[in-house]
Amino acid sequence: MVVPFDATEFRRALGYLPTGVTVITTTGRFGQPVGMACNSFVSVSLQPPLVMFCAGNGSATLIDLRESGVFCVNILGADQGQLCRRFSVKDVDRFAGVPWTGSEAGPELRDAIAWMSCAIVAEHAAGDHVIVIAEVTGLRVNEDASAPLVFHRGGFGSFRAAAEPVVAATAALPRQESGGVRVLSTATRTASWRP
Repeated sequence: MVVPFDATEFRRALGYLPTGVTVITTTGRFGQPVGMACNSFVSVSLQPPLVMFCAGNGSATLIDLRESGVFCVNILGADQGQLCRRFSVKDVDRFAGVPWTGSEAGPELRDAIAWMSCAIVAEHAAGDHVIVIAEVTGLRVNEDASAPLVFHRGGFGSFRAAAEPVVAATAALPRQESGGVRVLSTATRTASWRP
Protein backbone atom coordinates (compact mmCIF):
# COMPACT_ATOMS: atom_id res chain seq x y z
CA MET A 1 0.00 0.00 0.00
CA VAL A 2 1.31 3.43 -0.98
CA VAL A 3 1.03 6.05 1.76
CA PRO A 4 0.65 9.62 0.46
CA PHE A 5 3.15 12.19 1.70
CA ASP A 6 3.82 15.88 1.22
CA ALA A 7 7.02 17.86 0.55
CA THR A 8 7.61 18.50 4.27
CA GLU A 9 7.45 14.79 5.10
CA PHE A 10 9.71 14.01 2.13
CA ARG A 11 12.33 16.53 3.29
CA ARG A 12 12.11 15.19 6.87
CA ALA A 13 12.69 11.61 5.70
CA LEU A 14 15.68 12.68 3.58
CA GLY A 15 17.11 14.32 6.70
CA TYR A 16 17.79 10.85 8.11
CA LEU A 17 20.57 10.44 5.53
CA PRO A 18 23.73 12.22 6.77
CA THR A 19 25.48 14.29 4.10
CA GLY A 20 28.72 16.18 3.81
CA VAL A 21 28.58 19.96 3.55
CA THR A 22 30.25 22.20 0.97
CA VAL A 23 30.19 25.79 -0.18
CA ILE A 24 30.16 26.15 -3.98
CA THR A 25 31.82 29.41 -5.07
CA THR A 26 32.46 31.25 -8.32
CA THR A 27 33.14 34.78 -9.52
CA GLY A 28 30.16 36.90 -10.58
CA ARG A 29 29.88 38.95 -13.76
CA PHE A 30 31.24 42.07 -12.03
CA GLY A 31 34.15 40.24 -10.42
CA GLN A 32 32.42 39.79 -7.06
CA PRO A 33 32.68 36.53 -5.06
CA VAL A 34 29.53 34.41 -5.20
CA GLY A 35 28.70 31.27 -3.25
CA MET A 36 26.06 28.96 -1.81
CA ALA A 37 25.89 26.18 0.75
CA CYS A 38 25.40 22.74 -0.76
CA ASN A 39 24.92 19.30 0.78
CA SER A 40 24.05 17.54 -2.49
CA PHE A 41 27.67 17.37 -3.70
CA VAL A 42 28.83 13.86 -4.70
CA SER A 43 31.40 12.14 -6.88
CA VAL A 44 30.26 10.72 -10.22
CA SER A 45 33.31 9.23 -11.96
CA LEU A 46 37.02 8.64 -11.35
CA GLN A 47 37.97 8.52 -15.06
CA PRO A 48 37.38 11.25 -16.01
CA PRO A 49 37.14 12.90 -12.57
CA LEU A 50 33.52 14.07 -12.46
CA VAL A 51 31.40 15.45 -9.63
CA MET A 52 27.85 16.75 -9.38
CA PHE A 53 25.60 18.87 -7.22
CA CYS A 54 22.03 20.13 -7.36
CA ALA A 55 20.95 23.77 -7.37
CA GLY A 56 17.43 25.17 -7.15
CA ASN A 57 16.00 26.51 -10.38
CA GLY A 58 15.56 29.94 -8.78
CA SER A 59 19.08 30.15 -7.36
CA ALA A 60 20.82 33.48 -8.11
CA THR A 61 24.15 31.67 -7.66
CA LEU A 62 23.18 29.24 -10.42
CA ILE A 63 23.01 32.17 -12.87
CA ASP A 64 26.58 33.17 -12.02
CA LEU A 65 27.76 29.55 -12.18
CA ARG A 66 26.34 29.18 -15.68
CA GLU A 67 27.97 32.42 -16.84
CA SER A 68 31.42 31.62 -15.43
CA GLY A 69 31.33 27.91 -16.34
CA VAL A 70 33.69 27.13 -13.44
CA PHE A 71 33.44 26.87 -9.66
CA CYS A 72 35.32 25.91 -6.52
CA VAL A 73 34.03 23.30 -4.08
CA ASN A 74 34.98 24.18 -0.50
CA ILE A 75 34.55 21.12 1.74
CA LEU A 76 33.70 22.32 5.24
CA GLY A 77 35.17 21.12 8.53
CA ALA A 78 33.40 20.12 11.73
CA ASP A 79 33.65 23.61 13.25
CA GLN A 80 32.16 25.45 10.25
CA GLY A 81 28.43 25.06 10.85
CA GLN A 82 27.96 28.83 11.20
CA LEU A 83 29.79 29.39 7.92
CA CYS A 84 27.43 26.97 6.21
CA ARG A 85 24.42 28.80 7.65
CA ARG A 86 25.81 32.13 6.39
CA PHE A 87 26.00 30.75 2.84
CA SER A 88 22.41 29.46 3.14
CA VAL A 89 20.87 32.88 3.84
CA LYS A 90 19.53 34.96 0.94
CA ASP A 91 20.01 38.66 0.33
CA VAL A 92 23.10 39.11 2.51
CA ASP A 93 26.79 39.60 1.76
CA ARG A 94 27.80 35.99 2.35
CA PHE A 95 31.51 36.82 2.15
CA ALA A 96 31.46 39.65 4.72
CA GLY A 97 34.16 38.84 7.28
CA VAL A 98 34.94 35.48 5.66
CA PRO A 99 38.63 35.05 4.79
CA TRP A 100 39.15 33.70 1.27
CA THR A 101 41.68 33.58 -1.53
CA GLY A 102 40.89 34.05 -5.21
CA SER A 103 41.44 31.23 -7.69
CA GLU A 104 40.61 30.71 -11.37
CA ALA A 105 37.61 28.57 -10.44
CA GLY A 106 36.26 30.73 -7.63
CA PRO A 107 36.98 31.85 -4.06
CA GLU A 108 38.74 29.33 -1.82
CA LEU A 109 37.46 29.73 1.74
CA ARG A 110 40.53 29.83 3.97
CA ASP A 111 39.45 27.40 6.68
CA ALA A 112 37.89 24.72 4.45
CA ILE A 113 39.38 21.24 4.75
CA ALA A 114 39.64 20.61 0.98
CA TRP A 115 39.14 22.49 -2.28
CA MET A 116 38.28 21.35 -5.82
CA SER A 117 38.41 23.47 -8.97
CA CYS A 118 35.72 22.37 -11.42
CA ALA A 119 34.51 23.11 -14.96
CA ILE A 120 30.85 22.54 -15.83
CA VAL A 121 30.33 19.89 -18.53
CA ALA A 122 26.56 19.25 -18.40
CA GLU A 123 23.27 20.21 -16.79
CA HIS A 124 20.13 18.13 -16.41
CA ALA A 125 16.69 19.41 -15.42
CA ALA A 126 15.35 17.57 -12.37
CA GLY A 127 12.03 18.83 -11.01
CA ASP A 128 12.56 22.09 -9.12
CA HIS A 129 16.36 21.67 -9.29
CA VAL A 130 19.14 21.41 -11.85
CA ILE A 131 21.79 18.69 -11.69
CA VAL A 132 25.16 20.23 -12.51
CA ILE A 133 27.93 17.84 -13.61
CA ALA A 134 31.50 19.11 -13.71
CA GLU A 135 35.02 17.87 -14.33
CA VAL A 136 37.53 18.37 -11.52
CA THR A 137 40.50 20.31 -12.92
CA GLY A 138 42.49 20.70 -9.70
CA LEU A 139 42.33 19.88 -6.02
CA ARG A 140 44.02 20.51 -2.72
CA VAL A 141 43.48 19.07 0.76
CA ASN A 142 44.44 20.32 4.21
CA GLU A 143 46.25 17.33 5.71
CA ASP A 144 45.97 18.87 9.21
CA ALA A 145 42.24 19.52 8.91
CA SER A 146 39.63 18.59 11.46
CA ALA A 147 36.86 16.09 10.77
CA PRO A 148 34.28 17.03 8.11
CA LEU A 149 31.05 18.86 8.80
CA VAL A 150 28.03 16.56 8.50
CA PHE A 151 24.38 17.57 8.12
CA HIS A 152 21.78 15.25 9.67
CA ARG A 153 18.12 15.76 10.62
CA GLY A 154 18.33 19.55 10.40
CA GLY A 155 21.50 19.89 12.49
CA PHE A 156 25.26 19.77 12.18
CA GLY A 157 27.60 17.13 13.55
CA SER A 158 30.79 15.41 12.55
CA PHE A 159 32.35 12.07 11.71
CA ARG A 160 34.15 9.88 14.18
CA ALA A 161 35.51 6.44 13.31
CA ALA A 162 34.00 3.67 15.41
CA ALA A 163 36.30 2.20 18.06
CA GLU A 164 36.00 -1.25 16.53
CA PRO A 165 35.14 -1.79 12.85
CA VAL A 166 32.17 -3.98 12.07
CA VAL A 167 32.88 -7.07 10.00
CA ALA A 168 30.22 -7.90 7.44
CA ALA A 169 28.62 -11.27 8.09
CA THR A 170 28.82 -12.41 4.47
CA ALA A 171 30.89 -15.52 5.29
CA ALA A 172 27.69 -17.34 6.27
CA LEU A 173 26.07 -16.70 2.89
CA PRO A 174 25.64 -19.77 0.66
CA ARG A 175 28.07 -20.38 -2.16
CA GLN A 176 26.80 -19.13 -5.51
CA GLU A 177 25.80 -22.00 -7.80
CA SER A 178 26.56 -20.30 -11.09
CA GLY A 179 30.28 -20.52 -11.76
CA GLY A 180 31.14 -21.74 -8.26
CA VAL A 181 32.18 -18.30 -7.01
CA ARG A 182 32.58 -18.03 -3.26
CA VAL A 183 31.28 -15.05 -1.35
CA LEU A 184 34.06 -13.58 0.78
CA SER A 185 33.60 -11.57 3.93
CA THR A 186 34.86 -8.02 3.99
CA ALA A 187 35.68 -5.68 6.83
CA THR A 188 34.04 -2.28 6.61
CA ARG A 189 34.77 0.97 8.37
CA THR A 190 31.83 2.42 10.21
CA ALA A 191 31.03 5.83 11.53
CA SER A 192 29.16 7.09 14.55
CA TRP A 193 27.23 10.34 14.71
CA ARG A 194 28.69 13.03 16.95
CA PRO A 195 26.57 16.18 17.30
